[in-house]
Amino acid sequence: MPKEILEILEIFKKFNHKAYLVGGALRDYLLGKKPHDFDVATDATPDEVCIIFEGNILHEAGREFGTIAIEYKGYEVEIATFRLEGLYRNHRKPKELVFTKNIEDDLARRDFTVNAMAMDMEGNLTDLYGGKEDLENKIIRCVGDAQERIEEDALRIIRAVRFCGTLNFNMDDELKIVIKEKGHLLKEIAKERIQVEFNGIMLSDKPSASLDLMEELGLLEILFQDLKRTVGYNQKTPYHIKTLFDHIKCVVDSTDKVLEVRLAALFHDIAKPWTLCVDESGVGHFFGHDEMGADMAKNILREYKYSNKVIDKVILLISEHMKVSGKLTDKALRRQIRRVGFENIFDLYDLLMADRACTSIDGDIGDLEYNLSRVKQILMEDKRVKEKNYLCIDGKDIIELGFKEGKIIGEILKYANELTLDNPKLNEKEILLDIINREFR
Repeated sequence: MPKEILEILEIFKKFNHKAYLVGGALRDYLLGKKPHDFDVATDATPDEVCIIFEGNILHEAGREFGTIAIEYKGYEVEIATFRLEGLYRNHRKPKELVFTKNIEDDLARRDFTVNAMAMDMEGNLTDLYGGKEDLENKIIRCVGDAQERIEEDALRIIRAVRFCGTLNFNMDDELKIVIKEKGHLLKEIAKERIQVEFNGIMLSDKPSASLDLMEELGLLEILFQDLKRTVGYNQKTPYHIKTLFDHIKCVVDSTDKVLEVRLAALFHDIAKPWTLCVDESGVGHFFGHDEMGADMAKNILREYKYSNKVIDKVILLISEHMKVSGKLTDKALRRQIRRVGFENIFDLYDLLMADRACTSIDGDIGDLEYNLSRVKQILMEDKRVKEKNYLCIDGKDIIELGFKEGKIIGEILKYANELTLDNPKLNEKEILLDIINREFR
């Protein structure tokens, strides 16, 4: 445990307050992992915390819930006052919060046993609900009655799935039964809150574990109804040895931990059930599933309140995932870089390679590796390919040559663009203007 975190606990003790390390950092510490996301629980009120750590306050956004964020010697720490929670309303928020003076009350309100432990500065563990044993047995179990915990805050449904997936734990049987019965309560939870938990799933080491659990518990149909249709779906093609949902999970797992790439992987083939066309040989084709899938993904991501920046990149990647076939010429690759953007090109190839590897029997990605190597070389040799305006000339330059405004300007620029994509060495102002003079006079 970082000594700086222990120092925080010691500072509270000097001010005659009790303080404990709680939450994810303690859980990681007990699992032998490097702790992060530090949370401290204390009997000090928010006002007292602000006095004790005057000069270290980061923000007080959670003050109404008794939480103050501080920065201490390079560590960001959330400090929360021990509290009791009254009845919950709408399966989301407690109607009232009451500060208390003992850690036992605070731990009793928590969601799962593995999150309901506290450790003081001497390393003494307060574990009233068997959290340490559940960590050892790799079990996610509710504190007390599972139905009560889920009905208090239905977000705990997706949190339980996230913890099982990210920690590679199993879910307690009682909790499974409750989630199957109460999964519909997620419809009452703010989409933004669900998004945060789902992002944690998508950025885990193996998102497919959580996706499988969501399917088992009936949550896939509740949260992503269109994705549910891919489960067990036979693609009717020799190029796919997996069912559609299994293929999607494979692609998600095979991509880097980049949110937009993982989301694109999740939704890249979502439109296939709507675009299936079977030829005379009985082989399935999915014409236009990339564009339709991009539209479907956009609607889903908007529903879950993703930023426009995230949405734009996801739909770009999905729209582009069918536009590469075999080894491409340098000209075609320059077009691709210009179309996709150099800032997105490597993420696109990450998706393409994962898609290919999870598609065919041999998963050969040789042509994609070749294309990617050429992309890297092009980016090194042709600096202008990264710029917003690839051509070193514009319409004004052409008019200054004596051409009149009108359709001819666009035709000349199009010609120059094709010329330089084919041979970037010609992308010099004097060279291009000389060529234009010769070709269009």
